[in-house]
Amino acid sequence: MAFFLALTLVVQNSGGYARPDLLVDTGWLAQHLTDANVRIVDMRARGYADGHVPEAVFLDNNWIRNPKAPPTFLPTPQEFEALMSKLGISNDTRVIAYDERGGIYAARLWWILNYYGHSKVALLDGGWVKWAAEQRATNTAVPAPAATAFKVKPGTVKVATADQVKSAISSTSMKLIDARTQGEIDGKDLRNIKRGGFIESSIPVYWEDTLDPATKVFKPAAEITKVYREKGITAADNITVYCQVGMRASHDIFTLALIGHDLTKLANYYGAWEEWGNRDDTPIKTKQ
Repeated sequence: MAFFLALTLVVQNSGGYARPDLLVDTGWLAQHLTDANVRIVDMRARGYADGHVPEAVFLDNNWIRNPKAPPTFLPTPQEFEALMSKLGISNDTRVIAYDERGGIYAARLWWILNYYGHSKVALLDGGWVKWAAEQRATNTAVPAPAATAFKVKPGTVKVATADQVKSAISSTSMKLIDARTQGEIDGKDLRNIKRGGFIESSIPVYWEDTLDPATKVFKPAAEITKVYREKGITAADNITVYCQVGMRASHDIFTLALIGHDLTKLANYYGAWEEWGNRDDTPIKTKQ
């Protein structure tokens, strides 16, 4: 048994990650579908009813961000506890989240669970894309887990408000990362938001640059590290990441955690461009 566990860890950390426990591979998940302490969460935008990983419960990504709850846009601790309880997630449960887009939705669940003090959460590497490509088992059964007790605790990763982002502009103590597309940064792709552009001093790090474009698995740690270091982002930096609604930012935060960044130095501006670009009192830079 000890040999099997050691071999599993070696396989899962073939990418050289500082925190290999943040990812599980499809082979591991296939062997642990019915573990009593594991809850698989399907975060796909669509497709759950047509087939999913066996034992997976469905969670709509929109349920973990409240667009009408500034300044943090978080569900309240009581709302989050009730949601986790309904999914059969307790404080002892290991959560495995997946989606069909390389973790853009799943990473948001990883981030908010860590924010609310639950670190026993990992992403399925390659997600639904890799699971389906390997023709692994699927079904349409909808699990009905018994309600559990989930209690919010102090977490590691942080949430940033618009006022805190304003204070971070050109700050020597905080770096801002923009996880959006170049079209959004250039102000050409507004996505139904009033104003386009970017936040001054922010550093663009597009979230998909950390993934293999075909398989949607995470690139090795050395390649992910290179993405950030070439942009001047070091292991010692305090970082706030933003995107449009907090999903791509969560993915950048996840990859930074995967390569060993101190989680307490990572914050998600959860109001994101949806708030920033629709307010009149937020400074926006545009390409000249």
